[in-house]
Amino acid sequence: MTRRRNRWWILIAVLAMVVAACGDDGGSDTTTTAPPPDDGGETTTTAGGDSGVSLEGICPDPVVMQLDWEPESEHGGLYQLVGPGYEIDTETKRVTGPLMASGEDTGVDVEIRIGGNAVGFQQTGALMYQDQDIFLGMIRLVEAMEFHEDLPVVAVFAMMEKSPFAVYWDPETYPDAETVADLKEDNVTIMLGRPDSFQDYWLAEGIMDESQMDLSDMGKPAAFIGRDGEWAEAGFATAEPFLYEFEVPEWGKPVKVQLIHDTGWEEYFQAMAVRAADLETEADCLEELVPILQQSLVDYYANPGPTNELILELVDEYDTGWVYSAAGAEYSHAKQLELGIISNGENDYVGDFDPDRVAELMGLVDEVTEIDVSGIEATDVYTNEFIDESIGLE
Repeated sequence: MTRRRNRWWILIAVLAMVVAACGDDGGSDTTTTAPPPDDGGETTTTAGGDSGVSLEGICPDPVVMQLDWEPESEHGGLYQLVGPGYEIDTETKRVTGPLMASGEDTGVDVEIRIGGNAVGFQQTGALMYQDQDIFLGMIRLVEAMEFHEDLPVVAVFAMMEKSPFAVYWDPETYPDAETVADLKEDNVTIMLGRPDSFQDYWLAEGIMDESQMDLSDMGKPAAFIGRDGEWAEAGFATAEPFLYEFEVPEWGKPVKVQLIHDTGWEEYFQAMAVRAADLETEADCLEELVPILQQSLVDYYANPGPTNELILELVDEYDTGWVYSAAGAEYSHAKQLELGIISNGENDYVGDFDPDRVAELMGLVDEVTEIDVSGIEATDVYTNEFIDESIGLE
């Protein structure tokens, strides 16, 4: 029942070495510059951690980060890093500004690039090997396992404790369904959108039958609404439920949601990784930078307003067709905390990986998918070496 995921497109992309656009400034005619904010409360709150850290001469300048999708609240902890006077390049879809640590300039810039359509939906690990300017990339840990032989990356910072990826359905049509597994009793079709490793797990565990899988690329929200509650759908628990209830009048009612994490597939999602070789050569930078990432996450979730304004500005300036509202950003921020997507996990600090959980995930990958993880250890794809255990959510 497993399906072999294709790797050829990623390897061809690496060989192509599409680096010209990644290293180009994009021209002044495509760049807008934001003035420094007025004084008077536009800074974020801080909950522990060091301030006044200088990265000058230690880290690359700029520190380039490649994200996996359009600007959204789920990425708020990274956009929190961008300081006043930032520049937005509307051609290459990136924002560059002073890299801030709790309101203090670190002496280097940060450049944040979006993923999705802007990069042809390429996997972040492939982009990191195409363009050596990218220092940190947003990856899924299963991807790091799958492509370790050809594109080795090591995750150094867990942005999320749980993946926001979920399945949702109409509770009026299926009032007795509390979990994805309950949908199996009625053979409910689930619009999954694409093959994914969690689906192999569901099939192996009997959570879902293969007859329920719809892997066609149907557009949201039209496909879900068009079925009038008959089918379920996969998406972000932090996005589509709000969109469908409050911003799509054709639906205009709640949906029932279960996180894929809560079905037993506990993958680390949107983790920040470096190329494996950089783990040693850039250790001095990571020693200083990773705690800044931790604190930036804490600061954003304590006071998301100013950073959400930046996210919405980027959505507007990039003009890719991605639709995102202020209310949607606020909902996502709140839902991430409510569902434990952002949390300290089993300890008092953020950003670390649970060794037992990663080992168990790798065991499941080996058992239920056709991903070859032979010859690698769980510690080949992540490290907690640079985590500051004093920085956590209050």
